[in-house]
Amino acid sequence: RQGRMSAPKVWLDYDQAALDKQYNSRASVPDVTVYLRDYAERTRAAKAQLACTESVAYGPGVNDQLDIYPAAQAGAPVLVFLHGGDWRALSKEDSGFVATSLVTAGVTVVVPDFDLIPYTTIEAMGGQVRRVLAWVHRHIASHGGDPARIFIAGHSSGANLVSQLLTTRWPQDFGLPADLIQGAVFMSGLGDLEPVRLSFRNAYLKLDPGMVARTSLLACPQAPCNCPLLVLVAGLENDEYKRQGRAVAQYWADLGRPSRFLELAGCNHFTGVLAWLEPQGEPFAATLAMMGLRPPA
Repeated sequence: RQGRMSAPKVWLDYDQAALDKQYNSRASVPDVTVYLRDYAERTRAAKAQLACTESVAYGPGVNDQLDIYPAAQAGAPVLVFLHGGDWRALSKEDSGFVATSLVTAGVTVVVPDFDLIPYTTIEAMGGQVRRVLAWVHRHIASHGGDPARIFIAGHSSGANLVSQLLTTRWPQDFGLPADLIQGAVFMSGLGDLEPVRLSFRNAYLKLDPGMVARTSLLACPQAPCNCPLLVLVAGLENDEYKRQGRAVAQYWADLGRPSRFLELAGCNHFTGVLAWLEPQGEPFAATLAMMGLRPPA
């Protein structure tokens, strides 16, 4: 009996089934809903514990809204957090938990909503979060934040939105300072969307080669934003997420910019974002150091 022919390679050494498995982050855990419920519960707790100005409009769209968690002192550095969710799930109501540790450490936190697939595209989503940053620069001073110290962080698909912000020409496109972004955190994210386009995900993402080129950090010859970059991956992440995280960190270092890569031992794709915020942890200290702050004693 003849042996079964091996399936053709689709990306690197992966056939279609193997590639689909690599890019199916939800299937990397037994029950993803456990983590999503936890995010929502932690966000409700944050809103109960912290001051929060909710649902501030940053544009005319129904989802052009953001929540602001101000630090106690005026003139605080600002961190804009972009949630994950496969570009098609979650909201600011599931993502405000990031404010708990950060506000205590003296950071004003902004958590925006934005349109999700299938009602938009990844590229249009990038345009939306660019408008978020423009709004923050122009208005955050009235909420106690320092517009000269804006930092960004994104988890999973939110890290791709970080990519798009880092490739923005702020002076030309928005009339804003070239150094609008003072530092960035890229968590469990993808710097190259080409393997995503080749995977099962493209049935709903509808990426084409042009959109991949315009929305992938690693496809940009030289990202115009010159700032420190902290790249985090979870130790229990699929191999492709780890490979892409290392590639992003190397790309940034090759541009001659401050770049740091940390692997979060014992964390999966969904718990890594919580480990980032552990007050005594190395990733949290690295994030605060980027802002000129130290963890609270």
